Amino acid sequence: MGIFGKSNKKSTEQTGTTVISSGTTIKGMIDTKGSIFIDGRFEGIIVASEDVTIGKNGEVLGEIRANTMTVNGLIDGLFDVEKVNILGSGRVIGKMQYDNLVIEKDGIFEGEGKKKNSTMLSQYNKLEVTKTEQIESKNEIN
Repeated sequence: MGIFGKSNKKSTEQTGTTVISSGTTIKGMIDTKGSIFIDGRFEGIIVASEDVTIGKNGEVLGEIRANTMTVNGLIDGLFDVEKVNILGSGRVIGKMQYDNLVIEKDGIFEGEGKKKNSTMLSQYNKLEVTKTEQIESKNEIN
């Protein structure tokens, strides 16, 4: 028996949400079994078993590995996540691996994205196009 008559059995581990508030800057690494909400600034590496949410005032420069990443602020870096939600005021710059990607109207993603386990390969680089064909094609677009 433990203290105050309770048994020594391990209690179920509960995970919460780590919050980085607006006006706060943290540099380093966060490794959590829970979720993270960032409305301040974070520079470094984030490993979260659950969700990483970047609020409207939030900025992240670094790497994120998580189950779900929801972006309403700005992130710049490398991302390996299952599900990505880029909201209307969200801006994502960098390189990303994902299973599911949703970009709302006015959300921005600039960089390189690859769906995990994708077998799709571009054939574009194998084309042999002459300069004249490229110029004609460009004029048709404009």
